[in-house]
Amino acid sequence: MTEQPKTSGSTWKLPDGIEEHIENGIMKATAGAVIGGLVGTVMFRSGKGWRAASAAMGVGVGIGSAVDRALPKYSKS
Repeated sequence: MTEQPKTSGSTWKLPDGIEEHIENGIMKATAGAVIGGLVGTVMFRSGKGWRAASAAMGVGVGIGSAVDRALPKYSKS
């Protein structure tokens, strides 16, 4: 009886060059959070969750922008 070599069951691999897009997304999300927080502080002085909502919107815009720029490279059309 021969022993078969042990292999991991996962064959999943990140695409080449994805690190640049991930770093870009983190930078844009951070910038969006800071800018959204500043806008929320200036425009929504009453608080009540509007500041956090403004910062969250900035994060969403930053991540959306990074995904929009990365998507054409990795789409399978």
